[in-house]
Amino acid sequence: MSREKKRVQLFTRIDNILGSSYDLTKVIRKIYREIGKVLDCSNFYIALYNRDENIISFEIYMINGKEVNEAPRVLSKGMTEYVIKTKKSVRINSKLKQFCRKIGVKPHGRNARSWLGVPMIYKNNVEGVMTVQDYEHNNAYTEEDEYLLNRIAARAAVVVANTRLIEEEVKRARELEVMNKIAHQLTKSLDIGEICESVTKSILQHFSNFNVSIFLIEKNVVILRKLSKGFQDEVPRDLKLKLGQSIVGTVAQAGKKIVVNDVSKEKLYRGYGQTSTKSEFTLPLKVGRKMIGVLDIECDELNAFNSNTIRILELIADCLSVALHNAHLYEQAKNSAKELTVSFTIAKSLISTLELDDVLNTILKVIRDTFGYAHIAILLIEGNELYIKAAHGYGTRVFKKVKLKIGEHGICGHVASTGELYYAPDVLKVPFYHMFRKSIKSEAAIPLKIKGEVIGVLDIESDKLDAFTEKDLRMFSVFASQAAIAIENARLYDQTKELSLTDALTRIANRRHFNLMLDNELKKARGYSRQLSLAMIDLDDFKSFNDRFGHVAGDKMLIHIVDTLKRNLRDTDFVARYGGEEFVVIFPETSHPLASKVSERLRSAVEGKQLKIKGRRGKKMTISIGIATYPSNAETSVALIQIADRALYRAKRLGKNRVESA
Repeated sequence: MSREKKRVQLFTRIDNILGSSYDLTKVIRKIYREIGKVLDCSNFYIALYNRDENIISFEIYMINGKEVNEAPRVLSKGMTEYVIKTKKSVRINSKLKQFCRKIGVKPHGRNARSWLGVPMIYKNNVEGVMTVQDYEHNNAYTEEDEYLLNRIAARAAVVVANTRLIEEEVKRARELEVMNKIAHQLTKSLDIGEICESVTKSILQHFSNFNVSIFLIEKNVVILRKLSKGFQDEVPRDLKLKLGQSIVGTVAQAGKKIVVNDVSKEKLYRGYGQTSTKSEFTLPLKVGRKMIGVLDIECDELNAFNSNTIRILELIADCLSVALHNAHLYEQAKNSAKELTVSFTIAKSLISTLELDDVLNTILKVIRDTFGYAHIAILLIEGNELYIKAAHGYGTRVFKKVKLKIGEHGICGHVASTGELYYAPDVLKVPFYHMFRKSIKSEAAIPLKIKGEVIGVLDIESDKLDAFTEKDLRMFSVFASQAAIAIENARLYDQTKELSLTDALTRIANRRHFNLMLDNELKKARGYSRQLSLAMIDLDDFKSFNDRFGHVAGDKMLIHIVDTLKRNLRDTDFVARYGGEEFVVIFPETSHPLASKVSERLRSAVEGKQLKIKGRRGKKMTISIGIATYPSNAETSVALIQIADRALYRAKRLGKNRVESA
């Protein structure tokens, strides 16, 4: 009975690890420490399986009680891989080699006398393998050990899967933040040297173990323009390559990326004095079909470039391509044409904002003010249709109503389908012309592209026949290229804000993060038939406090309240800012009476803690709290929030500074 009790406690502790950290390595180590309390883990490892990369990585690997580094590997014919493929546990108590030969497995590392490996399965997907080994004794593991490890692995799989999900969300938000920073930095200069320096620094901040070089193509010669620290002195700083020479020259010639996981096996690789490089990723820098240079990334590790890294570097290369292209055109403009100088001044101001509506309005204003055209529209693609996102010179009815099917309706629909600029000197001679205004005589439609993909159309119309010159069309094309990047940057910025998980002021979880955690905790509660309580908290008379002492003091009070809440909550509780002066607390595996007790402690702590405001006596604040519990009060997250909210408003009606239950 005592052993069973210890096991139940173990399973509970493993379940509680979920949400305790967004660092997968830390989560795995917590799981390992818990397992070590009931099993001999002196020879033990947890291997995580990456389905996208088809790779297993060893988050923890113990031999004779000491941790060793075990390199990740592509799925092969090892015992771990066998467990992953069969999705079944394997227990071998003797004759390991004979068993492996029978099933066609080639064990990695030292042969054990006894071996027990179980899959970590969640929603029929193998998240990894948990293994214990004994190098000295046969028959070290029993059916009971296998049963126990399988139950542990099942719970650990839930923890790992959910931690991976949250880790991926956080990683994606950080990636978008990095991309926005890079894109924003590139708007600050049109000098090629400064652009190369800025991009190199940004890459090294995100990938500290990379070496970066940037090459530009000039008259069919690939010329080194930037070399980051980390390259040996033997590498020529004035390196010039022919098209097709080495990996860099080949990418410059073909315009396609090359990923080399092991340069020692690549015939095209040339070190030019660099001896530490083990893997290399080389990307073309191009605008449209025009090659302008090469971004080359080298690393002193094998297989350094996974799909996430490649995606980030491709986005950086796109931004760098446009920035370098802009810089080239800017240099030409300074030497040859006043109009081009104006164009790039416009482009620079255009992408200085990251709010999509501001970007679109800037585009319209610049075209209207600079070129004098009265009828302008920006159409963006949604599904198989173009819709007007911003316009000038059209009525509100047209702005809201018009949607064009790609490839079927109008010149804009044609351009969205072909991806090529279309100019109609006389719109009445175009069979697929779609009329917005009877006065329109000529029209130019330019595709807005990102990485060769059309995201929308810039449409400019005139009341005059053949109103646009070749020079105008060239300017529109350049401007459309800038506008596309600005629109995409704005979209990335919106995604970053949307994916953010932390409240900027109080530094605790925000509402989106709360929703994610509440859904996860409810899944656990349903899966293991446990209770969950939710507290909605609102500051009493906070508006009056703000009006009297100002918003700066109000912000300090919010931070003060959060600090008080955090100090009086349990480690397993989760607090978030719900909005304004409202906060929420999730109490996992907590009954209604216990949640009420903790909430009363919070209320009392807030009431008794003063905030010191400079030049004034300390000020107090009180809170009202409403509590609801799953499953007795509600069975869904929406209902739980609504019922807790009603309890909160009852607390307000009954005099505030109190705790009320559903």
